[in-house]
Amino acid sequence: MSLRLEPGTQCVANGRIVQIDGPSGHSDMIVRDCLTGEMCTVPIRRIESMPSGATRSGELGHITKDEWDRSAALADSLRPFHACSRIPAAEIKKIARKHRISVRQVQRVRSRFQRNPRPSGLVRDRGGRRTGTNLLDPKVDEVVRHAIRTFYFRRERASKESVVRKAQSAVRRALKLDPPSRTAILARIRQMEGYECDRARFGAKKAKQKWEPRPGSLKVQRPLELIQIDHTPADVIVVTDNRLTELGRPWVTFAIDVGTRSVLGFYVAMLAPSSISVSLCIEHCVLPKPENDRYPGIWPMYGLPTRILVDNGKDFRSEALERGCREHGIELSFRPVRTPHYGAHIERLIGSMMRLTHELPGTTCSNVRERGDYDSAKHARLTLEEFRDWLVQKICREYHTRNHRELGVPPLIAWERGLTNDQGILVPPRLLANPLEFRMEFLPGEYRRVTRTGIEFRCSRYWHDDLAPLVGLDHDILVRYDPRLPGEVWVRRPDGVLVTVPAVAGPAAGEVKQRLAIDDANRKRLDDETDKGYEAAEAIVEQARRTTESARRVARKVGKAPPANPTLPLFSELLVPPPVATGAMRSQTWN
Repeated sequence: MSLRLEPGTQCVANGRIVQIDGPSGHSDMIVRDCLTGEMCTVPIRRIESMPSGATRSGELGHITKDEWDRSAALADSLRPFHACSRIPAAEIKKIARKHRISVRQVQRVRSRFQRNPRPSGLVRDRGGRRTGTNLLDPKVDEVVRHAIRTFYFRRERASKESVVRKAQSAVRRALKLDPPSRTAILARIRQMEGYECDRARFGAKKAKQKWEPRPGSLKVQRPLELIQIDHTPADVIVVTDNRLTELGRPWVTFAIDVGTRSVLGFYVAMLAPSSISVSLCIEHCVLPKPENDRYPGIWPMYGLPTRILVDNGKDFRSEALERGCREHGIELSFRPVRTPHYGAHIERLIGSMMRLTHELPGTTCSNVRERGDYDSAKHARLTLEEFRDWLVQKICREYHTRNHRELGVPPLIAWERGLTNDQGILVPPRLLANPLEFRMEFLPGEYRRVTRTGIEFRCSRYWHDDLAPLVGLDHDILVRYDPRLPGEVWVRRPDGVLVTVPAVAGPAAGEVKQRLAIDDANRKRLDDETDKGYEAAEAIVEQARRTTESARRVARKVGKAPPANPTLPLFSELLVPPPVATGAMRSQTWN
């Protein structure tokens, strides 16, 4: 869902219900307080949509592929009629025939789509086991997948039934266990099918025709029509916060708006590129920039892009990224292999920004020859946060303000002109109605169990009273997290409520675990005692073995079995019932 920042729109700003009067620059809006009538200026990033009673669908990751494809196809058919008050009967019948449902079902689905125009709003509720649950023993699963790769991923194309029988035979021979069912093996074949599978079975050309996007033009005219994303290691070494140790070269993920050549967003981290880097970069692109709080108006670019173009790296192939983009109507495209000109815009941006880093202390330059005898680690001075702040200044106050050779104007001017309508009025991009929900759909997540003490996650413990109904569940729940904010995680309860769970113990809560150091002398003394203990224990066992074997050899020579323990009754005696007392015995007892 999105919020149009148009005059007359009612929304919430700083906890007050306001009405938008018009823009005040690129990062602020002039609003009127609906209660007092007072006019004021508020940052765009502080504006939220009016509260709604509509409930959200569950996490996108819980939707099965078949159900997601069905809902997405229905959404694509209904989206052209979203703004219409009614759909012609002929179109309704056409949609019904296309999706093999009744006309009444189309009408009900359309009613739901009018309230929530997203694919997830059309997902049907389902029960049963959570999608993706693997019931096979890990060793059996590994053998089955190995058999599929061996017998199915090859040019001598074996049938699926043949692969099933060979996989079952491999389990019996390798593990001496009962093989999995035919259904389980076919399910794993479907999971492993894709570009790599088709390339191994049919060749690179046919796989490319099926899986790779078709070449097309990258010429765009307006902002947010197309952005490109890519990563690069920065040509500089950064140091730790205490400035005593070199951390190494950070990775930077850039996103460029092709129409205006503006840097729409970025993400800096020490970890190698991953789907997390891409998701956090997209979040920085779409939402108003937090850098404007520190430097008002420094970075006015934000908004929901129409299309994202990326390369074929594994970090861009995550299911969460694909579903998050489709949920918000973003087309995720992959540039063809061996066509570097399709990434020319982002590559030129990366080259321009990395040339600027060659002025920094600790630069690694472009290559070894250019660096010469310069000691990059010795001269490193910037921390990771300082390098990030430096990048913000270079992007916003140098790159954005410098004339672009292809555009003829700086990217900042191109952005402003792209958002100006025919009447010369600046029309800001639409603002997401619920930024937190958008973040949840792109943030990484891991499954954890909710216990009485909370959620154990990455050496810290998290708890919130709203998690009490989840204690004792026999399954794990999805925990969303932001690597930049270790102090909190997010959990969606089965009723759809999103809970922000703070850290209550561990490093994320600010606790520092003190470790007592042991000097070399004490370490050697403890190791010596440990070694002596092993020797003594092994000697005891060896002596007992020798003594027992010697005693048994002597017993066998004289033909006698080892004597039973006299203090314990024999097992045969325990089976004999006790004697029943006679009358005389009972009389003696009474006397």
